[in-house]
Amino acid sequence: MLFQTQTMICIFSINGTIFDETTPVFTAASRGYRYGDGFFESMRFSNGRLLHGELHFIRIRKSAMLLKMKLPEDFDRDLLEKWISEAIVSKNIQNARVRCTIFRESPGLYTPVENKCTIVLEIVKTENAGYDWQENGLKLGAYKEMSKNGNFVSTLKTTSCIVHVMAGIYARENQLDECLIYNETGRIAEGISSNIFSFNGEFLNTPPLTEYCTDGVMRKVVINLAQEYGYTVIEQPVAEITLNSADEIFFTSATRGIRWVKYYNDKVYKNNVSKVLFDKLNHMLL
Repeated sequence: MLFQTQTMICIFSINGTIFDETTPVFTAASRGYRYGDGFFESMRFSNGRLLHGELHFIRIRKSAMLLKMKLPEDFDRDLLEKWISEAIVSKNIQNARVRCTIFRESPGLYTPVENKCTIVLEIVKTENAGYDWQENGLKLGAYKEMSKNGNFVSTLKTTSCIVHVMAGIYARENQLDECLIYNETGRIAEGISSNIFSFNGEFLNTPPLTEYCTDGVMRKVVINLAQEYGYTVIEQPVAEITLNSADEIFFTSATRGIRWVKYYNDKVYKNNVSKVLFDKLNHMLL
């Protein structure tokens, strides 16, 4: 499970042990494979440190608790960062995208016999320590064939992501960079892999968690950054009319930072506020 190509270096670590590509690890009986019984956390490793590590670990603990998964007793933030650092050092990497996937490992069909977990780290090398600004902006569309159901796991990043997968396929087929995903009430929840913000006049808007958007780490970071800079942030439901009348739209994620939208519904959007917040975000990495 350790492989390298000309364009990508990728490392896999399972419960702290690095595996090579020829070592069999999972079987067809894995609950992650059979039921999508797990969740994941996407993170950024920059210049020898895990960015926003405390916020990521808090969400890991919260997700495990809500999904009734039993993390190893010694698994804490320090151990998580130790496993990541050991894997990264093994390939002499400085900057990387890290995905931590946690599966329930137990016999049983839908009902597991026990709730112990397996922790998988997938680490992919990135070239830059900071986030990349996209000068051309995104072309945004709307995916309405499926909606995101409203329940307590909707704010988590579970491994059951069929709505997001189908939205991604829709975006690819329609030459879009990003797609809106709606909740079951018909309001906007988020993007394919990001939280959404809009700016109108003097207010920065983003859907509240009660709209079943993902409880994103970068969402929290950007809200705090915006408030520190003097913007008024309002968490309120977002309808299409909100975006149509907005001056700016942008998306946030822990691995890609802030990405601004240039085109949506034949309208061209600005990037003044998103660029200010992007620069402040990158300044935090210094």
